Amino acid sequence: MNKLKLIVYSLLVMTATSVIAGEISIDEDYMQVMEDRQKSLSSNISLKKVNAALNDAKSLEESFNDVETFYVHKGKEDAVNWSKESRELAVSIQKYVASNDFDTASQTSVALAKTCKTCHRSYKKDT
Repeated sequence: MNKLKLIVYSLLVMTATSVIAGEISIDEDYMQVMEDRQKSLSSNISLKKVNAALNDAKSLEESFNDVETFYVHKGKEDAVNWSKESRELAVSIQKYVASNDFDTASQTSVALAKTCKTCHRSYKKDT
């Protein structure tokens, strides 16, 4: 029975630690990296650099997944929705770039930037 208690306790500690670690990693520096990646994506789309644009969009997809999880834990439904929308836009951009539809990829990248700005108006801390 003591082994079972130890296992349950260990799982609880690991879960709590992972939530805390997730909260620590989503800060202004993390968001700045995402913003820089979004600018790189727009540039790579306009230059029709397929691999670079795909890498940027995939990275953003993963980052928005982290941001979505972060705001789920915070209980911020609007930020969760913006994160989800942004992640879906990043996925769409990957499809457009892969099919060499750079015009639609560019329009979708603009929509992604607007979604980011909308969220930042509500959540970005003034420095």
